[in-house]
Parts: sequence; structure tokens; C-alpha cells
Amino acid sequence: MGTGQVNRFQENRRLQWWLCAVASGFGVGRVPFAPGTAGTLLCLPIWYWTGGKGAAHFFALALVLLISVPAIKEAVKRAGQSDPGTVVIDEIAGMLVAATCIPWNWKNVLAVFLLFRFFDMCKFGPMAWLDSKKEPFYVLADDVAAGICAGLVWRGVMWLTG
Repeated sequence: MGTGQVNRFQENRRLQWWLCAVASGFGVGRVPFAPGTAGTLLCLPIWYWTGGKGAAHFFALALVLLISVPAIKEAVKRAGQSDPGTVVIDEIAGMLVAATCIPWNWKNVLAVFLLFRFFDMCKFGPMAWLDSKKEPFYVLADDVAAGICAGLVWRGVMWLTG
């Protein structure tokens, strides 16, 4: 096996294009104002279709998480920045994590959406540490951590209020 065969996918232009398209939420990350919020909104139909639980939700979450790091890596390479604003797949993954096992209704959607955006923008504690790292995995990890925090806070509120 020659050295040209080892990295044959690295030169595949179609694959690179698809990875960048996925990283930008198929263009949603290119909106001129608040691309992260737009990317988070892109997650809402997935949450609605899967109901936030069951095999469909966990399959969607696993698929997004698995494709995220290679997609972010390709988008970072093309943009020449460590966390380009056009990359919104991390917001989609984080919001899917936040929505896990929370049923779809307007109150839950609004609360989880606002909590996720709050934790994603404020970036304190573990999110700040993860955000300080500049590899593609950490671009995803800080949003997953924000999703975990948002989901836990909303579950706590639901538990306290009955």
C-alpha cells in the first residue's frame, strides 16, 4: 500500500464540501446576525421529530456527534480560524444534548433554548476551559457542556416546580 492510498479521503473534494456544508448547518451558519442562535434553532425540528427521547433521538444525537468533529476540522482548515462563526454543528449537538429526555412542548422548548443560549454565550466554569482549547474536538465540547448544564438546570426547575 503506497502513501498516496493512506490519505485518499483527504483529497476528496466532494467529501470536504459535504463536511463544510454539515459544519455550517447547510448554510445556516452563514446568516449575517447571530449564526449560533440560528444553528440552535436548526435543532428544534430534530427535537420535535424525535420527541427528545427514544431510539430516534439517540440515533440523531449519535449521528450529529460522530460527524461533528470531522466536519468542524474541515471547516476550521478551510476558514483558517480556530472556531469560525459559520460552524453551527456544535450548537446543534449541544442543543440536542440539552433536549435529551425532555418532552417537546412550548414551555420546555423556550426554556431549554434560552438556557442553552445563556450557557453557550456566557461560557463560565468548564465551558470556559473547553472554549480556551483550540482543537476541533473542543469547539464541540464546550457546546456539549453548555447543553448538559442547560438540560440539568431545566430538569432541576421541573423537579422543584412539580
